[in-house]
Amino acid sequence: NGHRVNLWVYDKKDYETIVKERENIRYLPGVSIPSNIDIYHNLNDAAEGQELILLAVPSHAVRETANKLASYVGESPIVINAAKGLEEKTYKLLSQVIEEEIPQAKVVVLSGPSHAEEVAQDIPTTVVCSSKDMKAAEQIQDLFMCPSFRVYTNPDLTGVETGGALKNIIALAAGISAGLGYGDNTKAAIM
Repeated sequence: NGHRVNLWVYDKKDYETIVKERENIRYLPGVSIPSNIDIYHNLNDAAEGQELILLAVPSHAVRETANKLASYVGESPIVINAAKGLEEKTYKLLSQVIEEEIPQAKVVVLSGPSHAEEVAQDIPTTVVCSSKDMKAAEQIQDLFMCPSFRVYTNPDLTGVETGGALKNIIALAAGISAGLGYGDNTKAAIM
């Protein structure tokens, strides 16, 4: 949407390649990174004083990353979590993990279904954002909304996060069911 963005890249080798090629060859090949995106390997440089943070890391890295972010972000940041799942050992929702690590943050969850490569190709996509603070969710809705990317808000934070965590499990079970030759009734029972 033309916003100035700081992109933090965790892996040093990926960072060097992305800076050189202006493309994330490893995870998003063929998609050029626009010039309004500044790329950093140092988290402090990318996050210092920022009031809007999009956390798009694997679910197992959410706590560690949020912990590192806590000392760099502004006084009342909005942290947008795009990771799906539950914390491995505690089974906490990822919004709860972020709240524990960055207590001053308003946490907004952004959930698909969506694939980054299709979003980058402007293929029409819908997602939902949810938060305990619906004004923050509406702010994020406005930030991301464009003709090919529709963002809906939903006040059921637990439902949105749980649905995001369980969707892949249900999809695998439905696939196994189809592979075994079962029909729609069995898939419906699984769902």
